[in-house]
Amino acid sequence: MSSEEFVCSACFGNPGLKDFCSSYTESTECDFCGATDSEPIAAPLDKVIEHIDSCIHRYFDDPTNAGLPYETREGGWQGKTYDTWEVFDDLGLDLPKDEDGRLHKAISDGIETDLWTDAEPYRLSPDEQLSFSWERFCRVIKHERRYFFLHEEKEQRDYGDDEIFSPAETLRTIFSFAEDADAFVTLPGGTKLYRARHQPAGRDYKTAGALGPPPLDRAIQTNRMSPPGVVMTYAAEDRETALAETANGPGAFAIGEFVNDRDLLILDLTRLPEPPCVFAEIPDSAEFDPRPRLNFLHNISREISRPIARDDRVHIEYVPTQVVTEYVRTAVRINGRKVDGIRYASSRRHAATALVLFADQSNLILEGDERPDFYRTDHRWLRFESVGCAEVTDEDIKKWTEKPRRGLFDVA
Repeated sequence: MSSEEFVCSACFGNPGLKDFCSSYTESTECDFCGATDSEPIAAPLDKVIEHIDSCIHRYFDDPTNAGLPYETREGGWQGKTYDTWEVFDDLGLDLPKDEDGRLHKAISDGIETDLWTDAEPYRLSPDEQLSFSWERFCRVIKHERRYFFLHEEKEQRDYGDDEIFSPAETLRTIFSFAEDADAFVTLPGGTKLYRARHQPAGRDYKTAGALGPPPLDRAIQTNRMSPPGVVMTYAAEDRETALAETANGPGAFAIGEFVNDRDLLILDLTRLPEPPCVFAEIPDSAEFDPRPRLNFLHNISREISRPIARDDRVHIEYVPTQVVTEYVRTAVRINGRKVDGIRYASSRRHAATALVLFADQSNLILEGDERPDFYRTDHRWLRFESVGCAEVTDEDIKKWTEKPRRGLFDVA
């Protein structure tokens, strides 16, 4: 279908289509919303429709091209099919100014295919492959083999299951994607880090040993990123987040200020690039569609940032993220360097971040009588600077907990 009409970016709610229209403007008037300007503001409708059609074909195809069988006696196409309007709805085509439906109809009429099916009806989509792989990872790690799962890759190949990743492949995939997304960053030396600790009446916590990472025999609580017995240092880059991440209830809290004496390499899950819109223009030079990878990383980030239950129970639902963290701590190398920690979104303060550092008391700089008999100075880089106090109220707890985050990968 040929058209001499023009459409402007304001006619679309999708960022990708807004950007596309803005990149190919030729007319000073939009034929759909009536907007005008002295400079070109509208792109040829034909060109926009061609772009929309190419975006649709990433996910859907004509049933014949997709290899879907047709059996007259069995009622027609032997698989799920969609009309163009259903495809628009599935991909979230947003036309905020199209009150009379004229633009929607023009786009629909301009696309030659009027019946669709999934682009690869007999294979998982990239998003499905990654989501199902994570579900399998969680099931295996929680209920089948918590530690010795590497040889499962051979079992998987033997059974011909080549679409869903094994647990080991899932771990490697997460951090391959993270490296591609430039998620490994430097935490500069001298960064202020805060740790909070409840201070009962009669106690006075004011030393590195009292406010730093606990000794091995005191690491008894299950955490989303570390099991009992494994010491890691949980911290925040501001005082209130340290309190919010620590406090179970109202009371007095000591807040220790620390600094890192060297640059640290961390996996930053809080500044991941946003997945491009479905209708965004992907450069021909791109080696892959970044959407499934970034969607997956954002989901993993949300899973790690979910609130934890602050009790003494064993929570097997934390095992997957504990294994992910252990893999970062022990197996991941970036340009030959070990990773020192993970930055993640606070589960209690919107837009705030927290850190888990792979540091225990052997990395803590101690002074005076806190030093053990055999005190080694190498590998010590976490320095205690000062201590302050804060009072947490019921109102604070309510503010921090009334809207908890939710994970997207809940697996029974």
